[in-house]
Amino acid sequence: ATWLEELDHVVFLGPLGSMGHKSRRLERLCGLLAQACGADPQDLALAGRLAKADLVSGMVGEFDTLQGVMGGIYAARKGQPKTTAQAIAEQYLPAGPDSPVPASLGGALLAVADKADTLAGCFGLNMIPTGANDPYALRRAALGICRIVMEHGLALDLDQLLSWAQEGYAEVKWKLDPAQAKAKLLDFFGQRLRALFTGQGRDTRVVDAAIGAGFTDVKTLRARLDALDAFSREADFEQAVLTFKRAANIIRKQAGEAGVRLTGEFDAARLEAPEEKALAAKLAETEGRFRQLWEQGDFPGLLGLLRELRPAVDAFFDKVMVMCEDPVLKANRLNLLTSLVDRLGRLADFGALQV
Repeated sequence: ATWLEELDHVVFLGPLGSMGHKSRRLERLCGLLAQACGADPQDLALAGRLAKADLVSGMVGEFDTLQGVMGGIYAARKGQPKTTAQAIAEQYLPAGPDSPVPASLGGALLAVADKADTLAGCFGLNMIPTGANDPYALRRAALGICRIVMEHGLALDLDQLLSWAQEGYAEVKWKLDPAQAKAKLLDFFGQRLRALFTGQGRDTRVVDAAIGAGFTDVKTLRARLDALDAFSREADFEQAVLTFKRAANIIRKQAGEAGVRLTGEFDAARLEAPEEKALAAKLAETEGRFRQLWEQGDFPGLLGLLRELRPAVDAFFDKVMVMCEDPVLKANRLNLLTSLVDRLGRLADFGALQV
């Protein structure tokens, strides 16, 4: 029997099938990742298919630390494409929190696929690490994915990655339904990212504020966090946070109230006070720039734009009674604030920032 056939008799993890099943899932997942990230889909799907073949070789049977390394050598000797062989050799990287990630794009994507497949399977069976108990090294796997995505600058969304990984397990009977398992997995990734960034010596408050605005696009998260980090060292940071936090908290509180519908769309003709008109004008004037900077991923520029808005927001809070008696006027003012808070919320969860 060939090595690939023998993999059908090697157990991967209980109900998750054999290593043969895993190889076929990796073949599919690698093809999807290659298309999303600009690698060769054929070469990478082949790497996924062959990734675990060396597990049934005599050499890896004797020396299990050579798994992957030998697979790469065997693939090269069989005349497989160089990118395929290198990806197979690098699939288990990074080996720890400080060890290097795969050097090649193919290796990076196969490593992400392998780790995502294991995570999706284990969480679906509710085999979630607790305390020090993590027999399948799932924390290391999730942290590895985060580091690979950041260090290779991959435009890869964790939510999409996990959906693809879950789809590979069509025939498995789950203990948690896929939506529940994915929610728990994303929370798990959020915790790993928080630990990674705070471990770099970053301010926990700033890390939480950045993650609070969304973290599934890890590449963008790091760029936002870098910009927020720099902003947090500016002289006007605390005052700006207090202003934006006030706006975010009003909207958060009112969003849950009965009869209040906050869309961020307001009627400019109903604005009365000069300060609310000035804020509306400033929001309109900066809207195009905001959109352009967002598309460019220029987060320092976006935070600069928010600082430019702040005097108008301060004047609004000083002179305008948001929670006034007139329900139509109140709703209009709340929607004016919502249009500001929607912009803020894309950059950071200012409501969560303690200063």
